Amino acid sequence: MNEDKKKELLQKMIHNVLLLFNNDESRKYVQIYLIDPLLNHVLERIFPYIVLTSILFILLILVTIVTCIFIYYHLKYSTPIQTL
Repeated sequence: MNEDKKKELLQKMIHNVLLLFNNDESRKYVQIYLIDPLLNHVLERIFPYIVLTSILFILLILVTIVTCIFIYYHLKYSTPIQTL
């Protein structure tokens, strides 16, 4: 019986929370004072890693392009191997 009461209490709490968030004013309050600051903090912390990853990705692409150009010119101007 104790488990049933816990389950019922939990369902009532969830229902009340959902009713609370159905209100536009409550949603706006949660967004302004909870979600926005949290997202700003996370983005401030992760931004340097995003920049570093972007720079490394661009460098990788540039090295790949230079390597392809080098291989192309090397194959274009090299003499073919002659077989006997």
